[in-house]
Amino acid sequence: MLNNLFSQPRITGVRVHTLSAPLKERFGWSLNWTKARTGRLIEVSTDAGLTGWGDGLCDIALLTQHADRILGRSPFEVEAIYHELREPAAAQQPPGPPACPGLDIALWDLVGKALNQPVSTLLGPVYRDRIRAYVTALYRKDWPNLAEGLAAEAQSWVAAGYRGMKMKIGFSPETDIEIVAAVRRAIGHAIALGVDSNCAYDSGTAVRVGARLEQFNLMWWEEPVLSTDFEGYRRLKNALKIPLAGGETGSLDWLILNYVQPRLVDILQPDIENIGLTGARLLTQLCWINRLRLVPHNWGTALRTAATLHWMSGCPPLTPALNPPGILFEFDQTEHPFRDAIIREIIALNPEDGTVAVPTGPGLGVTVLPEAVAEFRTDLFSI
Repeated sequence: MLNNLFSQPRITGVRVHTLSAPLKERFGWSLNWTKARTGRLIEVSTDAGLTGWGDGLCDIALLTQHADRILGRSPFEVEAIYHELREPAAAQQPPGPPACPGLDIALWDLVGKALNQPVSTLLGPVYRDRIRAYVTALYRKDWPNLAEGLAAEAQSWVAAGYRGMKMKIGFSPETDIEIVAAVRRAIGHAIALGVDSNCAYDSGTAVRVGARLEQFNLMWWEEPVLSTDFEGYRRLKNALKIPLAGGETGSLDWLILNYVQPRLVDILQPDIENIGLTGARLLTQLCWINRLRLVPHNWGTALRTAATLHWMSGCPPLTPALNPPGILFEFDQTEHPFRDAIIREIIALNPEDGTVAVPTGPGLGVTVLPEAVAEFRTDLFSI
């Protein structure tokens, strides 16, 4: 019986869909302006008629070179495939990071469908079926007055039912203080507020800005300095009362070595785009052991949103307290032409309690619409 289970289905093909669509209104952050949204979906087919989907990075060159490590294998070998598709090792060095996190997500989706189980039950114990959400919005727009525009937008998110939100800063010290003050006044002190400067500052400037930001009771300061400025993070952690957050662009091993083991930040924000669900499961355990808060970054399609919700349903309470530090889900609500269009289901906030439900269907619990994927596709690669 067990042998039959693991002998079927078999992977027959992988397709990588590159998507893009222009925005109606550009928005910006400290480093750039966004005029379009892009994405990459991975589709895995099998001889059993099951199809798995993932949203994440995929090294096409490595995928092509090592197609024999994927085709013909069972999706139940998902973790082996994840590690075998690492970038080749240099002389006397360990292999590089896993190169196809998007494929990994698609394989977990397949395993869940094959077993008729949601991915959340496969990753480990399920602690919750709803996740408290904070909204990611409040970017820079072409408003005549930035502070007034952000304050008005922030009020609209409170009216929509959000109990927390994150805004962009990193424009200049004076601008940052002005806009954070305006948003805090607009939403009051009962709403959680985080800020993200996307690595805008050097550590010296960040210390000065952070000292002035402390008055606003922020839930965290995300990426105040470059992700590789480890000494800068240590300096800020010693100087400020604001919790520090980061890690969205890091790969699995890099995050473990540079952020988790030294406890560089207070809140780790990995994105499954870069680590896959196999890496997510490993980081969950390591963060729990190191008592490091885990608040995943989420910036992609609704497919990635679904995968992140499954991951977070299995994040254990950080401490045994009656009211441990809360689990938070990042709900991107910036303009995105195809984020929600590519799946049939609607993933939405419950305004009554500010939470989002974890999908309950097999696999990731959402249905990808191939015709919608084709509408926004700009490139297609297959093995």
